[in-house]
Amino acid sequence: MASALLASRTELWGAALEVLPEKVGRVTFDSFLRNSLPLELDGSDFVLGVPSPFARAWIAERHLRTLERCLTELAGQPVTVRLEVASVEPVERPQSASPPAPLHDVIPTRGAFPSLPLNPKYTFDHFVVGTCNQFAHAAATQVAKAPGTTYSVLFLHSKVGLGKTHLMQAVGHYVQAQHPQLQVVYISAEQFVNHLINSIRDNRTESFRQHYRSVDIWLVDDIQFIAAIEGQTSEEEFFYTFNALYETGKQIVIASDCPPRQLQIMNERLRSRLQQGIVADLRPPDVDTRLAIVEKKAQADGIAISRDLLMRIAQQIESNVRVLEGALLKVCAHASLHGVDLTPPLIDEIIRDYATNTAPSRVSIDEIAGHVARHFDVSVEQLKSARRSRPISDARQVAIFLAREMTDHSLHSIGKFFGGRDHSTVIHSYRKVSESIERDAQMLWLINNMKTALSE
Repeated sequence: MASALLASRTELWGAALEVLPEKVGRVTFDSFLRNSLPLELDGSDFVLGVPSPFARAWIAERHLRTLERCLTELAGQPVTVRLEVASVEPVERPQSASPPAPLHDVIPTRGAFPSLPLNPKYTFDHFVVGTCNQFAHAAATQVAKAPGTTYSVLFLHSKVGLGKTHLMQAVGHYVQAQHPQLQVVYISAEQFVNHLINSIRDNRTESFRQHYRSVDIWLVDDIQFIAAIEGQTSEEEFFYTFNALYETGKQIVIASDCPPRQLQIMNERLRSRLQQGIVADLRPPDVDTRLAIVEKKAQADGIAISRDLLMRIAQQIESNVRVLEGALLKVCAHASLHGVDLTPPLIDEIIRDYATNTAPSRVSIDEIAGHVARHFDVSVEQLKSARRSRPISDARQVAIFLAREMTDHSLHSIGKFFGGRDHSTVIHSYRKVSESIERDAQMLWLINNMKTALSE
């Protein structure tokens, strides 16, 4: 009975760890919940071991009800959470939880401030590439292979849960593996501001500046909050730090829920700097990419579930990768906790409350064709023609790539627009530009600038 109870509490907490970052915020999760331990599950009473008295007070005051709602939803029955300070780690870990990384293990050797730990699952190997994120993946890969050289600023933006944090941390993992002598610091905008406030309070502002302006790879998440926390003071300090790193050729990767032009910031110099780098968006994945994501997630976590049932989940969770993965974990946790076999109707019932966001408005193929034609000094009619001269062929391939990246049109409809070409020709054009982006910085810049212009 004890072993069954252990399995239940660890599986329940493992499922919760997959969805809590979005519910309580990344800083709180990494600081207090990532290292917390499921100590006991007795009926509806769940005892959670937290790392310190401060963590217990913080969670109890701000996030206890959120924790209880999350665990109740995952367990399918009411759950009451009790917090205890625990320093001894149980032998068994939840399979679906990321291994905890204590802050003292990730403090940079040359600075006094800790970096947030990188999630061991957020690597390029674990990232599923589709048309929704191919450009962002290519840009991140080039940055990781040659940090601070071709382009020192990469700005990733998307709605919540589409992979920008994953790609950002993948850059950090790659650089740490290939260039261990370089200092990688990953923070959120909230953590940066908290460090600034504490430094001002403790009269350590100069130490704060020296630390952040000496890093080699600066990964900054959720930059949209920089102006919302402490206003102009935090903006100014961030700008001076950003500028110092930019001027010395260091690598900066920034993630946001909106492109630079939409950031609610007062510092126009900062906005201008952000727009000078590569700006890459990640869009909601199509159903094939969503299926690949849940298949990879299930394989990585050792979850045995048929492809048909995975497709059932992928078809219903349309716009958020994090919610998609959370739905998979909820389905499997429900089956394990209640000892039932999964069926399509049961899956529908378990995930029926998972909301999906409406896809953002898309640019039209006509707009793309017109923009590309003007840039290459050809006509739209030539793009649609059978002519294969180099300038027209190159322009056509770029237009097809952008149409595939920036619209929801099928391969057939894209081919039909460009002179009745079949889907294999569209695929060939898309792959050719994709391969060029991977190896050619000029093509990466060209596509980046065109996507930015077409999105305005």
